[in-house]
Amino acid sequence: MKTIIKWSMLLLSVSVAFSLEAQTADELLQLGTHEIQGTARFSGLGGAFNALGGDFGSLSTNPAGIATYRSSEFVVTPSLNLNNTSTDFRGESLSDRYTRFGFANLGYVATYSTKKSKGLVSFSFGLGYNKAANFYKRTSLQGVDSPNSVLDMFTQYANNSKLNSDYLKQDMKKIIPEDWTTSMALVSEMMRYETGENKYISNGLEKGGKVDIAGSSIQTGGTEEYTFSLGGNISNSFQFGMTIGLQDLQYVNRLNYREQCFGNNDKVQYVSSSRDEYTRTAGTGINAKFGIIYRPIDAFRLGFAVHTPTFFNMEREYSAYMKSMYKLDGKNDPKEETSPRDIYEYTLSTPYRLEFGLAYIFGKTGLISVDYELVGNNSMRIHDNITNDGFISSRNNAIKNAYKATSNLRVGGEINLPRGLMLRAGFNYFQSPYKESSLDYNRYAYSGGIGYRNKHFFADLAYVLNTSKYHFAPYYVNDYRVRDADKDPDIAVENLKIGRIIATIGFRF
Repeated sequence: MKTIIKWSMLLLSVSVAFSLEAQTADELLQLGTHEIQGTARFSGLGGAFNALGGDFGSLSTNPAGIATYRSSEFVVTPSLNLNNTSTDFRGESLSDRYTRFGFANLGYVATYSTKKSKGLVSFSFGLGYNKAANFYKRTSLQGVDSPNSVLDMFTQYANNSKLNSDYLKQDMKKIIPEDWTTSMALVSEMMRYETGENKYISNGLEKGGKVDIAGSSIQTGGTEEYTFSLGGNISNSFQFGMTIGLQDLQYVNRLNYREQCFGNNDKVQYVSSSRDEYTRTAGTGINAKFGIIYRPIDAFRLGFAVHTPTFFNMEREYSAYMKSMYKLDGKNDPKEETSPRDIYEYTLSTPYRLEFGLAYIFGKTGLISVDYELVGNNSMRIHDNITNDGFISSRNNAIKNAYKATSNLRVGGEINLPRGLMLRAGFNYFQSPYKESSLDYNRYAYSGGIGYRNKHFFADLAYVLNTSKYHFAPYYVNDYRVRDADKDPDIAVENLKIGRIIATIGFRF
């Protein structure tokens, strides 16, 4: 085991996409994302299936839904993701688009009737796959004449942390990874230690100097959930069920930051610098879900489900590369530094979830369904077998103090048309997880779809648009906290729109 990644793993910092500390608590929260794509019908109704059931996507929200099946079923759901990211930074706007094909859902449900009208009427079990999270995102930014430089970030961090210069100059394998890029900045002479002033200062950047900035972040990966579900139907009025979920997580983030300076120091002139960071996080986890659906009358249904945290065994790989360019007496003097590769193993428990739902069936006309979800973001925890308990405790307390339990809402409706056709629409609201923020981090999703059903076959098509906005800083300068927005450093505003086309075909037998 190499040296523990402390700062880069756990410290609550300002940035999601371009932070020097590559894995922040925000990233840990992202790894705990749980947004089941499910079938096209499930997605078209906005996932509001807690009290409905009868759809394979619902088994990852309320497993009691498996007990509403009246026959066996096989479904397959390919999907097409259409991502569009636009980033505004210092008056400049950049856009990134990409398309990705995948599978949202694959499942089989077997249903057995007991031939009774009272007691256990039927029982079912199911095996399948659901896409639980998608991390694919590309972000680019650029801006000119910024008064803030990454050099200031290195000096500020070194001074605030009171890092010894001899410590930073030693073999990087003897330095904890949180200090690697600061060490690289000192060795490549991007900053220097002034013994008389007892502090670090930036090297070659004139006071009041300006820099041009460019950066990019490419995130890939996702979470896949493999499910085993079983449930029973009691007298056609009460359904119960449970799902065991095995999750496979893969997250890769490639960061690049570049800046160029047009200085006026004839002897030592800072020209440019660049920084590349690579982070790969992989893990496997297990969770359980338990649910019930109650029908006081056939038209009205109530649902409730509880999700345990997913307990992950994680491995994280991190490395960095930096390059600087100076002019010394008019001649270019490039320097490059490459970090070792760090491997860190830890366990992560994601937030718990409580699900409530109600639905009303309007005979053969259609239905409306509403779900409420409570997510305990502040219950997320990390552990390892090396770091002292006091450090782990302080990091978990920081997570608890930064985040809050959130209330999410899913609403969906369906109208039955002649000849087995159906129209659907849905809406999602995801509350911001941050306890304190003057900025809007709520997320929204809009969906619609169409379907066809007969006795033994069905086909559905849906489109879902997810919208969100993020604010972040490409560096950390002057103790700036990006969510306070009470100063005017360099803030990047990212508008993310993810369109998803989902198609399902299924067979009943």
